[in-house]
Amino acid sequence: MTDNAPLIYKINAQDQVFIDTNILIFLFSPSFVSSKQYQVEKYSAIFEKLVEKHCKLYINATVISEFINRCMRLDFDRNFNIDGKKNFKRDYRPSPQYKRTLEIVLKEMKKFLQFANHVNDDFAQFNFIEMLSKHNQSDFNDLIIADTVQKKNFKLLSDDNDFKNLGIDITWYLAH
Repeated sequence: MTDNAPLIYKINAQDQVFIDTNILIFLFSPSFVSSKQYQVEKYSAIFEKLVEKHCKLYINATVISEFINRCMRLDFDRNFNIDGKKNFKRDYRPSPQYKRTLEIVLKEMKKFLQFANHVNDDFAQFNFIEMLSKHNQSDFNDLIIADTVQKKNFKLLSDDNDFKNLGIDITWYLAH
């Protein structure tokens, strides 16, 4: 972390922060998943401050699913699907490569979960038809995350600008 991070980021101990999938990918994905260095550095500094301040961090099943699926698909595309004729479910899942990669991904997830709490997304109360009709340009999973963040009054740590269209400030941590 840089020495000037406390001057840049305004993070308080009482902050309750929901961590989006892209942050997990930047910080906790296996080495075969590439991220831009500036993203890794930026969010590493923020995450370090959150942990240092003992902020409560949250994650739900949607983010866990997205993280695992994204990592597994990337491994499949880069290391298994070389000839373009392999099938993810039929060929990759029963393979030793899948099992090795899943172990690595779960190990990385376990590292993150030592800092985070699981939160219920209350999907039974989520009116996805109304939300998708109202926000028809939004990703379904983003709507679930936004709903959770808004109902629980969390701050969202995300690199996804689409959340701005849902009324969520994703730059709350910047000292203005």
